[in-house]
Amino acid sequence: MPAPVAYQPVLEALGLSIATDAVAPGSIILVEEVETRFGVSRSVAREALRMLESLGMVAIKRRVGCVVQPRSTWNVADPKVIHWRMSGPARVQELDQLMQLRAGVEPIAARLAAGISPQSGPELTRYAETMRDLAAASLGDSAEFLAADVAFHGVLLSASGNDHFAALGEVVASVLTERNRLGLLEPKPDPRPVVLHLRVAAAITQGHSALAEASARTLVDVVAAEVLLDRSGETLDR
Repeated sequence: MPAPVAYQPVLEALGLSIATDAVAPGSIILVEEVETRFGVSRSVAREALRMLESLGMVAIKRRVGCVVQPRSTWNVADPKVIHWRMSGPARVQELDQLMQLRAGVEPIAARLAAGISPQSGPELTRYAETMRDLAAASLGDSAEFLAADVAFHGVLLSASGNDHFAALGEVVASVLTERNRLGLLEPKPDPRPVVLHLRVAAAITQGHSALAEASARTLVDVVAAEVLLDRSGETLDR
């Protein structure tokens, strides 16, 4: 694991404050204020602000400072931004939007994979079987279960043959990782998603495009209903 860079704590604190609206759009962040607040050098403060600029969260303007930007300019698909948004009071809405993205992409990716990449089916099956076995052993909230889940969806998106879908692999991995971080996975998970992963893999192996799409759509719908059951936010606060 690489050593943490000096600006990382500063970036995390500032990014979280912007993503959760603790610092409103239009606010000015000065390098000198960052230095004083975090007790860091000017070069470290500037690097943290440059990272925020690369994410579209601030705009650095000469003789003004760093101007906090509206959400419309943010790179909302970046894992760091997803993490910050999922750490704030609007995390239910963020998770809902991410599940909508999955619902729009993964069923189509499954249909395409069945049509052009049935050879990806055995690999998908191995990951799905790993998830099944870990769930049976009450390890549905383990790092191993998460790794298999992330790998399954990464292969699925890549097997679609659509470069844009494949590029969303990191976004989906972030969704799954944040769901685990927030404690939304049970040691003994609902068996339906596990079974549906196996069905998606089987349909792709068999080259059955319609069944692959339908199974993937049901999978995303079941997971969305499970994690967003309590829209008041209690589900995500436990």
